[in-house]
Amino acid sequence: MIIGYFVLLFPLAALLSLACYLPYGLIRRARGIRVPMIRHVVCYALIGVVWSILFVTLLIGGVSFQPGYRLLNLTPFIWLRETYVMGFGPMIEQLAMNVAMLVPMGFLLPAVCRRMRVWWKTAAAVALAMLAVETIQYFIGRSADIDDLIMNTAGGLIGYGLFALANRCLSCRRWWRRAIGDL
Repeated sequence: MIIGYFVLLFPLAALLSLACYLPYGLIRRARGIRVPMIRHVVCYALIGVVWSILFVTLLIGGVSFQPGYRLLNLTPFIWLRETYVMGFGPMIEQLAMNVAMLVPMGFLLPAVCRRMRVWWKTAAAVALAMLAVETIQYFIGRSADIDDLIMNTAGGLIGYGLFALANRCLSCRRWWRRAIGDL
């Protein structure tokens, strides 16, 4: 089921990303600003990741502005004491997916935005974005869970850690410096 969502998700995210990024790229080109192709790919990938996250978190499962059931969990790490109704295995899978979903964003955000090359800024950006998503989820008939926010932020921090490691190992490579906009 999850693979089916990604098969549907990839082309949709790619088209929406292109619609968002193409005008920006064309304006920069018209102004005579030359940007390496690898830099375009990194920026385009970040937009695709954002669209994918929005699709997965807000649209899959349907939207209802008058839901009969809402779940709001504001108790951090409640899953350590109580297993969700879905059972232990699916609960761990959901928590792992909440982490994994934000790793690419945590990696690409500092790659695209120099200001995000401090761990706490990336963590704050991911946390604020996902707080907005969790808030919206509550009002469209989905659950809003502080544990999801914590796991999403942890995923963003793992992504940032991978970026910092890659930056340390690859900073002498010209293609890497072009990709992150340092050339």
